[in-house]
Amino acid sequence: MPEPDVYSDDTQSTYQESPNPRGAPPPIPPKWTRPSPVDLARSLARRPPPPPLQLPAPVPQPSPPPLPPGAEPRRRIPPLPTRLPTPPPEPESGSYDERNSCLKCSDFSHVDAHAALFPRHTVTSLHNLAYDLTEPFIYETEKVRAIFTWLHHNIAYDTESFFSGNLRGVSAEETLSSGLAVCDGYAGLFKSLLEFVGIQAHKVVGHGKGVGYTVTGPGQPVPPYSSGHAWNCVCMDGEWHLIDSCWGSGALQGMTYEKRFTPIWFTSGPAEFGQRHYPEDPTYQLMSEEEGGLVSWQDYIMAPDGPIIFSDFYQLDLWAAVIQPSTRYIEGGQWVSFHIFKRCEHMSTAESNNLIYLISLADKTRVPMELNAEGGWSANVYVPKGAEVSLYSVTTVDGKDAKGIGMQAFKKALGYKAMTFGGLARWMVT
Repeated sequence: MPEPDVYSDDTQSTYQESPNPRGAPPPIPPKWTRPSPVDLARSLARRPPPPPLQLPAPVPQPSPPPLPPGAEPRRRIPPLPTRLPTPPPEPESGSYDERNSCLKCSDFSHVDAHAALFPRHTVTSLHNLAYDLTEPFIYETEKVRAIFTWLHHNIAYDTESFFSGNLRGVSAEETLSSGLAVCDGYAGLFKSLLEFVGIQAHKVVGHGKGVGYTVTGPGQPVPPYSSGHAWNCVCMDGEWHLIDSCWGSGALQGMTYEKRFTPIWFTSGPAEFGQRHYPEDPTYQLMSEEEGGLVSWQDYIMAPDGPIIFSDFYQLDLWAAVIQPSTRYIEGGQWVSFHIFKRCEHMSTAESNNLIYLISLADKTRVPMELNAEGGWSANVYVPKGAEVSLYSVTTVDGKDAKGIGMQAFKKALGYKAMTFGGLARWMVT
């Protein structure tokens, strides 16, 4: 049986998530006309990601045909609509253009709302679906997001085929017809829909740290390379991005598939994405020299397991790739520093826009995390040997939403008012 490919959520919180209203979505932009065959040919002729230095140079591609008379060249992504409901950062956090073109902190609620308007049983063809989903949007990033979100709503993971080992390649039309797919089907349908509207996409195969993955312990030999997962590399408004629509749609809970929208697999950068994906063709790591360059199979597969991350962690836009301690097992009997950060520097860390985060020990010791100089939250905690350490958020105080309560009010309420908590992460202590 191929290696399991669904993102395993040993990461689901056992606590009910707090509502996070974003207000009414902005109006959908005016419709655009379908591209001409010339526009489609030009778009699909763009080169794939540049290969690393040690690979042969790509075969030169012919120059794209000239634009039709009067046509404007495709623009790069402009300021996106309203981002997350947080106040704008201080001026030193970046320019207006940098803040509003940031993929991680952009608000796609209007795109997601549009993508939910086309249930699968009403779709007559892939061609029509592609244009129905993308017609209101000018920019490729929004079009890609609409298709990514539609897959979450309308395609379910084929657990029967997966657990029986009866896996076979299927066409995009078959996936649309059945509404079922494993990772290869998600990636294939995603690619087909994008190409119908002139967006270049590649299906990438490789290893995924999903269901069934176990970390290789110290002293054990390096496992041989294996491949059992598929995702996409997509060119959006002139830049290449890695997207996993399968893991973005849901997760397995034991033998059951649970639909759960997980947009981090749309917004992750190459380094974050590469912590759980290893492509067969290293071209598709998309790792720049500034980010450390190509990662070897040994470094990827031998990396120690991180802490257990619950789904609430992602809902609060926290950054799993930089949580500290970064390993699941930490040594007890000493003081340990804990640190968390938002996924983007543009996201607000002001008390008025955040919950209280705290470190909790098995003996009910609770240590609130304070803002640190690096733009995140930190706590220094003495951790006894053999304890279990958890990261929580305070979700309600005295029956009211705790967002924006602030540290001073929290400390006054602690022990005097009823509180509820959301589980965010957990470490095991040796």
